[in-house]
Amino acid sequence: MARKKNKTIRMRYDAWLGSHPAMANVVIAASVAVALVGLFVFVTFSGFGASAEFIYNQF
Repeated sequence: MARKKNKTIRMRYDAWLGSHPAMANVVIAASVAVALVGLFVFVTFSGFGASAEFIYNQF
């Protein structure tokens, strides 16, 4: 007897984007924007934006 295969999140995501093709660009643009903002916040507030001497002294 074959087991019923549960849908993964990726399968549901692909099915949703397939049925809403216009939203694909919005989802991609929002993902890129969130990644860029996250990168900016990380670099700004983590100390990696400091001088090289400061970073080397951390190790």
